[in-house]
Parts: sequence; C-alpha cells; structure tokens
Amino acid sequence: MAEQTWDLVVLGGGAAGNGGARLAGKLGFKTALVERDRLGGTCTWVGCVPSKALLQAAATHWRLLHGPGFGIALPNASPDPAGALEWVREITNRIGAGPKEQHLAKQGVELLRDTAVFEDEHTVRVGGQLLAAKRILIATGSRPARPHIEGLEQTRCLTNLTLFDLPRPPRSMIIIGAGSIGMEISQAFNRLGTQVTVLEATGRVMPRDDAELAEQLRQHLEAEGVQFALNTQVRRVEPTPGGGRTCNALVRGDERSFEAEELLIATGREPEVADLRLERAGVACQEDGIRVNEQLQTSNPRIYAAGDVIGRWPFTHMATLEGKLAARNALLDEHEPMNYTAAGWCTFTDPELASVGINEAQAQERGIEHEVYRIKPELLDRARIEGRPAGMAKIIAEPNGGRIFGAQILAARAGELIQEFVAAIAHGIPFRALAHDVHPYPTLSLAHYVPGQVDWLKAMHEPDWPGRLRREGGFVGRSDD
Repeated sequence: MAEQTWDLVVLGGGAAGNGGARLAGKLGFKTALVERDRLGGTCTWVGCVPSKALLQAAATHWRLLHGPGFGIALPNASPDPAGALEWVREITNRIGAGPKEQHLAKQGVELLRDTAVFEDEHTVRVGGQLLAAKRILIATGSRPARPHIEGLEQTRCLTNLTLFDLPRPPRSMIIIGAGSIGMEISQAFNRLGTQVTVLEATGRVMPRDDAELAEQLRQHLEAEGVQFALNTQVRRVEPTPGGGRTCNALVRGDERSFEAEELLIATGREPEVADLRLERAGVACQEDGIRVNEQLQTSNPRIYAAGDVIGRWPFTHMATLEGKLAARNALLDEHEPMNYTAAGWCTFTDPELASVGINEAQAQERGIEHEVYRIKPELLDRARIEGRPAGMAKIIAEPNGGRIFGAQILAARAGELIQEFVAAIAHGIPFRALAHDVHPYPTLSLAHYVPGQVDWLKAMHEPDWPGRLRREGGFVGRSDD
C-alpha cells in the first residue's frame, strides 16, 4: 500500500524536472520532485556552466597572448593556465549552490533525495517510501554515450562527467567526436596550451548545423592550432606505458595511430533510464530515448517525459520548456503539442555558431522556394572595432525578404544575435520587416538590418513601386551602408 498519494511525481531535478515541478507547485498541485544527486542536473554541474566558464577562461588567456593589442603593449604578459580549471570549479559551485531547495519549498514542491524505481504503472518507490501518483513526469536526463570501440572499457578516458576534475590542462588530448561538445572543448583546451586532436567518423563537423558555417568554424579552430582527422573510424584504444592513451584508427582507409596524455569521449548522449524499471510502468524506450507523442505523453497515458531523456533537443532551454508543457498537459488535461519551429541553439566557441529553424540544405531537400541572404561580420564596424570579424550570417527566407524559415550565425555573440530571428520565426515577422527596426550603431545586430533593407527595396522594384510606397505610407531613404 502506498504511503502517500501525489498529483504529480517528477523524477529528476535537472532543467526539465525543475521546470515541470515548479509549474505544478505554483498551480497548487501536490508535487514531489525526486533527485538522487544534486539539483541542477547535467547543465549546472558537468555541462553548460563549467564548459562556458572554461571557454571564458581560455578566451581570456588566448587574447592576452594572441589577441589584438588595441594599441596596448603587454610585454610581460605570462598568464598561467593552471588556475583555469580551479576557477571553473569555483564558479560552477557558486552557481550550483544557489537556493534551489528553498525555491522549490516556496513553490509547494517537496524534494525527496533518493533513487526512484517504478513499482507499477502509478507507483514509484523512493528509498523505503512508496509514492502513488495520479501523474508522473520522467525527466532523468542523459549520460555520455560510449561508442563500441575495442579496449574502451579497459582504458581510462574522460567524459563531461570527469573532464572538469582535471587538476591542470593536459599536455595533449584526443577528442573523439566533433559535435558541439567536441568543438567547444577542443578550442578551450587548445587555447590553454593543450595539443588537441579531434577524431570524427564522418566527413564534417557539427552535423546538426549548417555545413558551410560549420566548415568555416572548423577552419577557424584549425588556424588556432586544433588538429582534425575527419572520416576517421577509431577501431581500438589502449593505455600507453607512459600513462597516456593511444587510438588506432582507419583514416580514409589508411591505418593511423594517435597518442595523447588524455582521451575525451564526446560522441553524444544516451537516456538515463537504466535503474527506473520502465517495463513495470509500461513505458516504451528505445536507444535514443523514451518514446513520447507530440504532447510529451509516453506509451502509458498517465506518464509523461521531457528533457534529454526523450532524445529530441539536448538543450537546457528546450528541456525547461518541455518540462513545463508536460506538466501542464498532465495536470490540466490539456493536449498542446510541443512546437520546435522556433527552437534556437548555440555552440559557444569563438566565434559562436547559433541556429534556429531550417538551414540551406534542409530548405533544398524539402523543395521550399527560398533565397539565402548572407552577410559577413567583417562588413560591420562593431566587429572591426572589437577585432572579431570572423564568420557569416545566413538567413533562409522567402524571395523578396518574406517569411523566415531559418537563420544561422557564425559570429561573436551569435547566441545573442540569433534571438531576433527566433522572435521573427515565432511570430511570423517577414525578413524585410526587420529593416524597419532601429538598430543602435555600432552594434553587431546591424547584420540583420543590412540585407533586410536591401530586400525591402528589391520588393518595391515593380512598375508602380513609387506609387505603392505612397499608398502604403512608406518612404525609402538612401543609405551608404
């Protein structure tokens, strides 16, 4: 017999679990949040927060040694990268140690710290306590996926779970995987003095992102010193007598050996469900995540799932949104589908690569009539002023600056710049309409304005376009930009 009955039991205290539990508590539902480890999940402790802190520390170190001097001489600059990882741990602990438990309590959520196991379709065992739940939200997140490579289980290697515990940047590092994690970590450690080699099985980096901009980013990192071996299938790994790691691989059919002090596995994520006993609850799960419908409902209609555990969009902001939507659908008997049309994401390299919507290749594959608008940050005064002109912005939109299908930006602070396109896609604002927005000068956001205004002018190029302007009350002023 269950000891307590709850309106909602949430399994997992990361972004999705916190988002769902807090919303449920605010709505007045009796809610329990079960977390066996630390609140905050992967993002706070071994993901977004420490990796971005590491990138910031590495960028500071790099610019002191290699960045534009802005006319200031630094003849005695000798930064020590050894303290970077200690600073990363310090800032992570400072952010992670925030008053999360107090916030949960104020919002009516009871926190239970233990491992959760399903007893049946509506009961969860947490330690020695049974929780009967009207609805359950699974938000247990993900863990590093380990590729099937001979010798990997017998060779000590790093993942994001252990990377930030390193006492110092290693002399050399091999990274298997050239997704967002591999790209961010390769640049960060390279800038801190580590000799980095990235091994990628496919012929390109960052398969989720626009191929043209991803290749530009790879070339940028390569120019800084990161080495890439694409089309490389790692067959075997093993420790070396000196304490390092060796990877034996096929590179375009030729056998090669790579050796480094440390080996990082960055080949993606897999759902964290091993201890849940999902079969007892009638919840279907595949290798890439728990199966859910558009309303985030599992094969058991009483149970919902959100965040990394469903394997859709492995981003903290999307996990939070999914968690809140799942809780609403579960508790309020709503049936709102999850909409990813305006879901943006960003890889926080330098320059950053941010995206929303579809890219050029996807528009072509789907047969969508479109135009591709490009602008380079080097044309913007602010980028030249800051000495950060690398990259390109690409906007995929209807001809003549109509509806925006997607945008990709490779530039400094691209994660901030993409938000204007996120809003435009979400609210159906055409590209040429952005030309009417006043962007302060000099800012990088003018990258949106320039091609938008040009296309707004192009749209007017028809026999009676001056008369049309008068009728619509519009006026085009000449610009020298």
